Amino acid sequence: MKSVIARLGIFLLAISSFSAVLIYGGAAWAPLPDGIPDSGQATSWTLQLAVLAHVVLGLRVFGLLVTWTFIAPTSSETISREGRSAILYASAIAGLWSFSAIVAGLATMANVLGVPLKEVFRQGFIATYLMSLPPSRSYIITALIALAIAAAGIFLVSLNSIALLAALAGAGIASPLLNSHAASLGSHSLAITTSVAHGLAMSAWVGCLWAVSSFVKGKDLKVVARFSALAATSVGVLAISGVAAAYARLDSISDLWLSRYGQITVLKVVFFAILMILAIQIRARLTSTGSLKKFLSLEISIMAIAIGVGVALHSTPMSRESAPFNSAGEEILGFAYPPPPTISTVILGWNPEWFMLTASLVAASLYSFGLIRLNQNQIKWSALRTISFMVGIGLVIWTTNAGISMYSKVSFEYHMIQHMTLSMIAPIFITLGTPITLALRALPAQKTSEHRSIREWILALLHSGYSNLITHPLMVLAIFTFGLYGMYFTPLFATLMGSHTGHIFMELHFLISGLLFSYVVIGADPSPRKVPYWARLMIVLVGLSLHAFFAIAIMQSSEPIGVDWYIQVQPPWITDLIADTTAGGSIAWALGEIPTFLLLVIVAVMWSRSDTRLAKQLDRAADRDGDAELKAYNAQLSELNSRDNSTNE
Repeated sequence: MKSVIARLGIFLLAISSFSAVLIYGGAAWAPLPDGIPDSGQATSWTLQLAVLAHVVLGLRVFGLLVTWTFIAPTSSETISREGRSAILYASAIAGLWSFSAIVAGLATMANVLGVPLKEVFRQGFIATYLMSLPPSRSYIITALIALAIAAAGIFLVSLNSIALLAALAGAGIASPLLNSHAASLGSHSLAITTSVAHGLAMSAWVGCLWAVSSFVKGKDLKVVARFSALAATSVGVLAISGVAAAYARLDSISDLWLSRYGQITVLKVVFFAILMILAIQIRARLTSTGSLKKFLSLEISIMAIAIGVGVALHSTPMSRESAPFNSAGEEILGFAYPPPPTISTVILGWNPEWFMLTASLVAASLYSFGLIRLNQNQIKWSALRTISFMVGIGLVIWTTNAGISMYSKVSFEYHMIQHMTLSMIAPIFITLGTPITLALRALPAQKTSEHRSIREWILALLHSGYSNLITHPLMVLAIFTFGLYGMYFTPLFATLMGSHTGHIFMELHFLISGLLFSYVVIGADPSPRKVPYWARLMIVLVGLSLHAFFAIAIMQSSEPIGVDWYIQVQPPWITDLIADTTAGGSIAWALGEIPTFLLLVIVAVMWSRSDTRLAKQLDRAADRDGDAELKAYNAQLSELNSRDNSTNE
């Protein structure tokens, strides 16, 4: 009974702080002027409370899944018995999470349309608008993800499966955040990246602390160490993303004390600073009974208030004014039209895509950390591999953040330069850097009986059925083909170009499909499937043919590719969209065929070296045993000859 009362008290704290900040910040419902459609006070508060429930339930599910997969003790390849109970509990909460996301989606739609919530069920609005409005669609996507977790959590017990559910929970948390920024601010790339990073970091820290505090004891020092590493990383991400988010949403530093959005931001920072201090105190008391319970109760209470403040801040009107644009196309893009392209503006321009930039820098940092570990362990590593990897990462950064990224959004010709670099050129350099081999050599090889290490997770992924499936030559070609034909010759291309999230998805698809193709063809890193060299050559030749037909089809197209998008954002210096498409097809031909030919050369050289190594191994074996294998073979032939002679006689 006491625990139920305590939980209700915690939820009341979150709701109270949430409501107070909404009212103070100006995000609470207020009557609109006559003539403007208004959904009403009930719908407005239903939406706000549903969003709060969505955040709390989502981080609870995420925290349980992450904790019992990566932090808590495990048993072999499956979760522990206690973990099984926790996953079933997470499955039940996921059902509530799905319901809260559905309510949030319906209330969001009603709020956008300016009708009371009950009206959306009477006038057929759901079928027409629910999935066509990005804010409501994002909540429905979360609801479907949460529903899948609720159903799958009942049956799944393997660590690999629960890790997949944790990844899905992260996607469910991120989905509404992808539509939570104002594109008109001119910093929507930074805003969307910081929102997602902030939401996931908070969910990892708060959700895992919530889960860990329910079972950890003084003796679970290894659990504490693993959680501390996760918490430290999450706090670091929270700090960096928080500063970046404030920069994207505030006009000046003075807004921190002059605007209500800034004041609430400062209040949120104070609460999370208190939480960090309490977390340090709790960690110091985990080895003794002492006042641990008191500190945990205090931290959870402050955490509830901080979450209420943080969620309300997300709905508070920002102090930064919309950026002025000279045309509708620029408003759609979120930035001014780039000038007519020159070598300097295309190569040296700067238009950061913060998600891809952050991911690239993290990859380069992890590779560098691996090199440091190898050096400490006195393990040799080829400098050419390092150079190759860094060149590949540099190409990814250039093509997604330099001037080419601006021009790719308004011109199909420059889009194809970006596409070919991401999918055909950069992956070759990254794959030749053999990052998987580096990770396996740098990470400690010792195994523990109660927890799967990072190295073991990498090996588990390599040997999983999923990896075995996607590295099948036919699957590789299918993914490669979809990226060419399924995307460009359907309305999907214009749809993805029409949103910032869709554009990031497209860039990731180009890069990942290219990495998969190069990974299987080059075969320099450990792989779940041994593909013979002749099969690798066939993959390259078939891919070459498919790509050639694709480029020819674009060059001969009678209408522009992605016309629904490019006609909206056509800058003055592009006068003919058909000519722009034809030029894009020519670039697809040139930048596609050269890297493919390079892959053919690489495979041929590797095949030749493999045969040479095999011949040397056989020669060394013959020297050791006096060519016993050849002698045995000759003896067998002699015996067969003798039998034939005796039979003939």
